[in-house]
Amino acid sequence: MRSLALSAIAVTCMLATPSHAFDPEDVQTVLDTRSCFPGDGRSLDPCDLVGADFTGADLVGVYLTFADATGAIFAGANLANSYIRFGIVPDTDFTGANLAEVNFESADLSGADLSDSILTGAWLTSAILQGATLVGADLSGANLNLADLRRAVLTGAKLTETNLTGATFSGADLRGADLKGAVINRTGLTGADLTDADLGGAVVTATNLNSATLCRTIMPDGAINNTNCP
Repeated sequence: MRSLALSAIAVTCMLATPSHAFDPEDVQTVLDTRSCFPGDGRSLDPCDLVGADFTGADLVGVYLTFADATGAIFAGANLANSYIRFGIVPDTDFTGANLAEVNFESADLSGADLSDSILTGAWLTSAILQGATLVGADLSGANLNLADLRRAVLTGAKLTETNLTGATFSGADLRGADLKGAVINRTGLTGADLTDADLGGAVVTATNLNSATLCRTIMPDGAINNTNCP
């Protein structure tokens, strides 16, 4: 029985261990050159940063297109003006990071934690942010055209003058979010929670706001909407 128990523990540990970790050479390349991508003279394979820790790192302007940084930690790091287009960064920790003007076009950020991050002017066109956490994040002036934010948590997030054209927020938590002046065009809000959100001055076209929870919600014309208050 003891041998069977030990075998079970061994199997559990194997299943809990990631299939692979980051490539130390790729991590050093990023730190030394702020560039790591297929065909950069290093390799034709995607840059492997899986689970790497870049906490507080200065990576302004880093070029990581197609990089795989699944589960990596960029908490408090400065990645302003970086290029992470088509990046694979699900479940990555970007809490408190400076991501201003970062190009995340078509990147996979599902499940990522971007709480309190600075995403002003960021390019998130067609990015996948399903289940991502953006509590208190500043997305002022960001481009979220066609982005997928289903079930994302954006409580207290700042989305002033943000482009939300064609974005999907089904089931997203937008309680207390600041959406003043946002462009809400063909935006999917089914099941989204806009309790205490501020849409003052937002430009709303071809979008059904009534498909969302509206409670103490400031509408584009300044009126308070309590349609769905509990």
